[in-house]
Order: sequence, then C-alpha cells, then structure tokens
Amino acid sequence: MLASLAFPDYRLLLSSNTLWWQALYIEMLVLGWLALELTDSAALVGLIGFCRSIPVLFVGGFGGVLADRMGRRSLIIAAQAITLCMYGAVALLLGLGRPPALWHLVIIALLLGSAWATDWPTRRALVPDLVGRSRIVDALLLENLGQGIARTIGPFIAGFVIDAFGALGCFLMLSGLAATSLLLLRALSRQPISHTSSPSSASPWAQMRDSVRYVRHNQSILAVALVTIIANMLVFPYMIFLPVFARDVLQQGAVGLGYLGAAVGIGSFSGLYLVHRARHSASPGWIFLVGTFVQCLALLAFTTSTIFTVSWGLLLVVGIGHACFGIMQSSIVLLAATDEMRSQAMGAIAVAIGAGPFGRLQTGLLAQAFGAPLAVGGEAAVAALLIVAVAVGLPGLRQVSGSRGTVMKV
Repeated sequence: MLASLAFPDYRLLLSSNTLWWQALYIEMLVLGWLALELTDSAALVGLIGFCRSIPVLFVGGFGGVLADRMGRRSLIIAAQAITLCMYGAVALLLGLGRPPALWHLVIIALLLGSAWATDWPTRRALVPDLVGRSRIVDALLLENLGQGIARTIGPFIAGFVIDAFGALGCFLMLSGLAATSLLLLRALSRQPISHTSSPSSASPWAQMRDSVRYVRHNQSILAVALVTIIANMLVFPYMIFLPVFARDVLQQGAVGLGYLGAAVGIGSFSGLYLVHRARHSASPGWIFLVGTFVQCLALLAFTTSTIFTVSWGLLLVVGIGHACFGIMQSSIVLLAATDEMRSQAMGAIAVAIGAGPFGRLQTGLLAQAFGAPLAVGGEAAVAALLIVAVAVGLPGLRQVSGSRGTVMKV
C-alpha cells in the first residue's frame, strides 16, 4: 500500500487531497449550522445542501471533457482557487459584522458545488497518471486514510471552533486550509504525462454521448453509478441534517455536533483496515455492496436512537460502511474503464452524485413535515432494498478483479 508514496507528485496530490477533505468536512458542518442559526428551519438547511450539490448534476458530466481539454492538473488548480475565494467571501461578510443573507449562502453554495463537481472526479482520474493502474487501489486506500483522518478531526475542530469563535473562526480556518491545498497543487511538477484521454477534436456533446453509451454497456460501472445515485439521494442527506439531530433530537450544542460528525470519521478510519484485509479475499464489488448496505442499516438504527452514546456508536458503523463505499466506488470505475475513457467514466459518477441535491431537498421537506428521524430513517430503509436489487440485477459488479486490475466479462 505504501509503494504509491515513492512518487513525489502523488505525495503532493495526497497532501493536497487530505487538506481538501478536511476543509470539506468542516464546511459541511459549519454551513449547515450557519444556515440553521440564520433561518431556524430544517427545510432551508436542506435548501442550502441542495444548492451545494445541484451543480454536480449539470457540471459533473463536463468535468471529463474539461479535464481532457485543459489538462487534469490545470483544472483542479482552477477549481481549488474558486473554493478558496468562496470561503474568503463568507469570512469577509462575517468579519464585517454583516452575516450573510440566505441568498448569499445560496450563491456561495452553488459556486462551491460547481468547483467540487469538476475537482473531485479530476483528482481521482489523475491518480493512475501518477502511480500507474497496478497501484490504483493502494493509492486510493492512502487517500481514504487521509480522508478518514480529516473526517475524524474536522468535525471535532469545527464544533470547538464554532463554540469558541463562531462561524467566522471556522471560515477563516477554511480559507487557510484551501490556500495551503492550492499551494501544494501548484507544486506538482510540470513534467508531461501520458495522454490517454479522448481526442480533444471531438465536440463536448459527442464526448458526453460516448460517455453515456460507454457506461450503459459496462455493467460494473453502470452498477456503481446506480448505487451512487441511491446513496446520494437516500443515504448521504443525513450529513447535512446532523445539526438537526444534534440540537433537536439529542439536545446537544456545537460541541456535541462535532462529536457526532467525528464518529463517522472514526468509523471511516477503522473501515480502511477492514477494506485492506477484505480485498485479499473478496472482490471490490462485494466490498462495495456489503459496505453500503451495512451503512444503510446502521443509519436506520441511528434515526431511532435518542441516547447520545448509542447514536455515536451507530454513526461509527455508518462510517465503516462509508469507507467501503468511498474506496471501492472510484477503484471499481478506474479498474473497469479503459485509459481513454477514464475521465469520462469518473465524470459519469460525478453526474450520479448529482442525485444528492434532490435527496437533500426531499429530505428537508420530509423532515419539515414528519421530523428528521422519520425522514432519514425511511429513506435509509428504501436505499437498503434498492441496493439489494442492483446486486441481483447487475452481477457484473461482483466480478471486478482488484488484484489484477481487470474486469471479468459478462
């Protein structure tokens, strides 16, 4: 697993990614907390979450096209610069004593989402360029190690900083993290990498059409896309509603919210070890499916708990399942896709993530009408059933070989 660290450019990307994930997990909590303080409405918290992720649906599919035309490194540098500007804008408003209005948060969330929609798939597509196809799973395990650390430490930091310095302190910290991540990306060497992308002479719409056709005829990538849609629409919206669970269900403040968020991170961190051990005896597809299914069941149980320690432990299990999902989602796609279609395949997964905004908006409306526990729990139960349906209907997902970096034909 550590062999990937022999590549200097990968070490820089890994360091940048770790800070990038750290900022993301802090942002998720503080943005939701700020929206809740300003509006006192679960539905409007859901609206901000919707705006933060809706660009993925419309921008994500063009990420692969942009990466092929601009270059993967140039694109992630540009996206990181936009993220830095948005964090700085919120910090400036708060520092001037003018808390952002709801429309400020909507615009900032839309721009942050647009940057993420091109940033995430491009960072993942860059990994094989830096370490080679044979080390894809190892490299993603290391990235998810950094992500797990960020998911653990980030919510703790966010909770304590909000409690001590308010949202302004958090957004100043986010600006610092984003700036450091940007400097690390700028330090990536400019040595040419193998050009394995689609010809740039093809029109963007033609490339998009080819991407859809390619995913539709690749059973393993199609299955990952479907599970990604299910998880982002019915499972992951719980994250933006953690402030609601913390305050209204578990009677906790900002520090308690930080502990809840950190539980998911600790679980994700623990899940890395389980994935590392399991990949020697189980296919990436099985790890992906079982981990995501367990995440759904644990989240369902979490929504029934009113005891803080029990809720914390269940979120720990949610984090373990999330590690299986996060590592194997990209690994399966990068292993199954040809080099020529790698960026477009990751772009298709970004589009699948675009189901998340509708899930957040839907969950917000359901939470407003029936309460957050019933809304989140009901969606988790439906997600578990749909994942079983995908596993049965698309058996090609279970036949991806992580050890050889190939896909068995079906």
